[in-house]
Amino acid sequence: MKISKHLLDKFQALKGAKFISLNNYIAKTSGEVANHVVNVNISVLNAKQNDFKTLSECTKEVLTGIAKSAGFALETVELALAEMTASSEKNLAPKKENRTKQSQAQSDAFIFLTPAIRFHKETGEITVFGQAISKTVIEPGDYADKKKVNSSDKTIAKKLITKELNLRAGKYRSYSLPRIDLLNISGEAINC
Repeated sequence: MKISKHLLDKFQALKGAKFISLNNYIAKTSGEVANHVVNVNISVLNAKQNDFKTLSECTKEVLTGIAKSAGFALETVELALAEMTASSEKNLAPKKENRTKQSQAQSDAFIFLTPAIRFHKETGEITVFGQAISKTVIEPGDYADKKKVNSSDKTIAKKLITKELNLRAGKYRSYSLPRIDLLNISGEAINC
């Protein structure tokens, strides 16, 4: 995939965090068409540091509330928090090889062309990278092929903790440029 010089220049000219819109984005697996608002040029490291602090400061009262609302044993929710906190701390390691395997794979897979534009080394795909803020579905997709996953109580507890604590690092997404119809950057609409 080739990226236009104009589009690359627009992203390089962005100073600081900016909201952009991705219009008529087509999801790869379901075919869903949606408009997305994404915050680009923001630090993933800051999000990870803030999430670690939030996880570390999570109180037993919060965990008890999550356990009661989900009908889980408190020990399950405490174990979920302990694993999330350990993983979060590991992903703050300065050396890539000391991070989780998933974090290492992400680091190895992409080259950043700008803070918001990434190039996938293996596929050659160009993606817009940022924090997902909102999504408005234009055309629902076909989710028939999506298999129901029987998640463990601990996995569900991790999702509930993430939601309750409003953790940010997991909200970062990559959006493939070929799947975007129109980008709106700093008030300028750009066809992709």
